[in-house]
Formats: sequence, C-alpha cells, structure tokens
Amino acid sequence: MSSSIPDFYHGKTILVFGSTTFPGKVLLEKLLRSCPDIEKIYCPVYPTKKTVTHHFSPVDTFAEIYTTKLFDRVRRINAKFQEKIIPFDINLLISPTAVTNTELDSNEEKRLGLISWRNLQNTVDLCFYIANNSVDFDEQNLKDMIQTNVMDLKSSLTFLKTCTQLQSIVYLSSIYANIDCPFIDECVYPCPIEPQKLVDALDWMDKEMVELATPKLIGPKPNAFAFSHWLAETVLSEEQKSLPSISIVRVSIIGAAWKDPYPGWVEKSNGPSELFAAVGRGYLRSMKGDSHDILDIVPVDIPVNLLIAASWEKSCEERKQHLTLYHCTSSGLNPFHWQEMSNYFIEYSKRVPYEHAFRRPNLSVTSHSLIHDSYVFFSHLIPAYLADIGLRLTGRQARVVNLYKNLHRTLLGLESFMIRGEIQCSYDSLNSLRQLVSETNNFNEFNFDIRALHWPTYIESYLIGTKRYVLNEDMNSLNGAQKHLNNLRNIRWAFNTIILVLLWRIFISKRPTARNLWYFVINFFVAKFVRFFKILSAGNT
Repeated sequence: MSSSIPDFYHGKTILVFGSTTFPGKVLLEKLLRSCPDIEKIYCPVYPTKKTVTHHFSPVDTFAEIYTTKLFDRVRRINAKFQEKIIPFDINLLISPTAVTNTELDSNEEKRLGLISWRNLQNTVDLCFYIANNSVDFDEQNLKDMIQTNVMDLKSSLTFLKTCTQLQSIVYLSSIYANIDCPFIDECVYPCPIEPQKLVDALDWMDKEMVELATPKLIGPKPNAFAFSHWLAETVLSEEQKSLPSISIVRVSIIGAAWKDPYPGWVEKSNGPSELFAAVGRGYLRSMKGDSHDILDIVPVDIPVNLLIAASWEKSCEERKQHLTLYHCTSSGLNPFHWQEMSNYFIEYSKRVPYEHAFRRPNLSVTSHSLIHDSYVFFSHLIPAYLADIGLRLTGRQARVVNLYKNLHRTLLGLESFMIRGEIQCSYDSLNSLRQLVSETNNFNEFNFDIRALHWPTYIESYLIGTKRYVLNEDMNSLNGAQKHLNNLRNIRWAFNTIILVLLWRIFISKRPTARNLWYFVINFFVAKFVRFFKILSAGNT
C-alpha cells in the first residue's frame, strides 16, 4: 500500500450514514482521534420520535452526543473537534426541497448554510453506511425493517451515484442476513424479491396482516431483521456497476468496547447490555439453550476498525472495482460459550455488584424445556408477583411483573441469535486485510483481530461498563451494593430455613422411618465434623 491509514484519510471528506447509532458514534470518535487530519465528516440524521416531539434539530442531537464521555479523548487532542462534524437533516439528500422550504432556527440555518446538495456532490470522498444492527430488532415488523434497511438505502444510493469525488462505500451489514446457509461465503446471495414490489404489497396491509404474511415472505430467514439485511445486500450488489467500489462488513452481535474509546464503553441502545444488566441485578435467572452453545459477540471497536481499514484498502488500484465482503464474527476465530460467560459473569458481578439488585446474580442456561420453565416459574414469576404485592402494600406502583414480561419478550426474540452453534463462514478477505494493515505498522491502532481478545477480562470490562455507562452507577459505591447483596443472601438463607422447617413439620416428623433416617444423616455429619475438629486441634498442638 502507498500510504498508512492516517495518511490516507488526510484531507478526506466523509459521509457517515447511521452516525447516531452505537457503532456510528464509536466510528466518529475513532476517525477524529486516530485520523485527526480529516477535512469534514457529514452526518445525515434521520428524524425520530424524540426529535420530532421535542423539536430537536440535527445540531441539537449532536450537541447532546458531544457532552458524553465518548469524546473525552478527542477533546483533549482537539477542543474544537465539533467543527469537523456537520450534522444535517437526511431529507437534504433524499428530498432537498423538503428542507429548503421549511423554517429553520438561526443556528440550524447557519449550519445548513455550510452545505448544499451540490456541495456534497462535489466534495464527498468516502462513505460509511451503518445499517440498523440493533439487537432489539424483533420489536419492529417487516414493513419497518424493509423501510429502514432497504428503501432508505436505495434513496441514499441514488444520491451517492451523483457524487463525483466518491472513491468507496463501506456498508455495515449483519452475518445473520445469511444465517440459514450452512457455510457463509464471501459473496452476496441474491434475493429473488424486488424490494419496491414488496413495499407496495406491504403498503396496503395493516399490522396484523403483515404479521400473518411475514413467515411466508421471509422463508428460511429467522426474522424480519435478517431478511431485510439479505435484501439490502442484494440491492448493493445490483447497484455496484453504477457506484464506486463497495465493501460489505458482516458483523454478528455488537457488544461493549474492547479497547477504544474505553474498555467496556457501551450505551443503553445496545441490546446485550440490557440483558447483562438484568443478569447483574438478579432479574434474569434462566435462559433456554445449550450451555455449550456459542455467544457470538464482537466488541464494537473491532468492526469500527475494520470499516476504517476496508475503506483504506480500496485505495489500492487493483481492488477498486471489486465488491469485497468481510466477516466479523467471534465464533469461528475465538469461540466463547454460554457456560463460560455465565460463570465469569456471576463471579465478577459479586466483585463489582450492581446497586438495587433484585436478587443475587445467578444464571442457568439449559436446553431442557421443563427445567427452564420450572426456573422461570419459581425464580422469575413467583418472586415477581410477591415483590409487586409488597410494593402495593407499601403504597408504591407495582412494576416487577411488567419488567419480567418485557424481559421474556426480549429473550424470545434473541433466542435464535444469541444461543446457537458456531457460525461457519469464510475469513479469507479478513485475513488478507489483516496482513496488509500489519505491513504498514498500523495494526495496533486499528486492531480488528478478535483472536487476541481475552474473554474473562472482556466480560469484567463489559460488566463495569454496563454499571458505569448504562446504569449510571458510581464505582465508589461498591460497599453499599455489596452490603445489599449480603442482605439478599441472608434473606435467602432465612427463607430456605423456613421452608426446611415446614417440610420437616409436614413430612418428616410425622413418619418414624423418615425421622430415623434424618437423625442418622445428621449424626453422620456431626460425627464427621467432630472428627475433623479433633484432627485439626491435634495438628495445632
């Protein structure tokens, strides 16, 4: 390669779709910190319920993002880093007249005055497209997923075709788009369905009809999330002839950061963090699945570094006209099993406990339906209803049962993704790129080799990150949280003692044979203890 990665990005103008997502924000931070000579980063922002309700402009949205700890390292390097980021309404690209004909406040008008459709066409060098990879995908129906992951992509590609300086597009997809394949190769598996025809067909259906039609439409795909990404990859493949070089990065479940920007950095919008918080606070006690199945999770800085390196690789002349695919998963390179995760998490969550724990952390992963249902009944539902009864008796609002309903709904949607065997896929492009980056001595700064990840350390960082950044708990309050866990342990022991006494009164004390057997067992253990104590005393003398 002719240049290092930071040199390649020197003076570049970048367009980042999905910049307000969890991986999108980490990508912005990494570009600003590791490639400080970037010219500008344009960030089209999609309107959300929050921005519409509170009349937030894209500038207001990013003003909130800038205040987070995420950009602290960048802030120390360049206190005016915000000047390199230009957020704007996505409608400026899709429908320019929709923005120019609306009334804008002075600050927004000032920022939008810096850009125009024509200005973007003539200045954008590189494009990153962060598709929807949220783990909470089952909360959206097929129509929503097609609109978000397919039709919005088509509209964006229409604009990108007009960009005269555009060199490459890097698209963050999902490995689950082709999870029904026994082996996933580095190619696009075309979808026979025309996206626009599908949208037209779904347009006249109400929500119930869409839900009924979804299983037939998605075929072997596990849900609408996987199907929409499959369709999006097909769109990219079909449009590649009229676009610059394209790279597709297929990632599995995105988790907390490994190294950058901070070990354990995570956000509330990241699905696994909410699951880990439920385990850490003692709500989630059982999951259905084989404990030997693999948790295919990838730290967010791995795909982010891979995105940056993939765009850099396209500067190589012989690779410019190729559609390149990279697989960013952990199961085939550094597998991590659920039983290991459960053991580490329980161990570390007692060292670094969460505040306001419902019960002491404990997680059982079992493939037996009867055992799982029993755990759910006795460890989830009964404590939940008892807790709500207690809350009502003290004049407070009952909330625990509803919390468990939401938790079970989330688990049902995650089962086919988080608990499964190894994802069989090719890593040829990934290995080639890793070798290429290593030759430039940039690999330490843009490391995407998950084989070097030490899972116990990562899980501990993940747990601490969830505590600090998701639950907003103070690390200096560990003593109080530990005392609370000890109180929960004492309550459990007292409860078990009461149950044992009741069983004694009901079953054992009324039957001579059972009573004699009970006395024999007690005498046996007492005799063992006395003998051990005598040996220990003799050894000390």
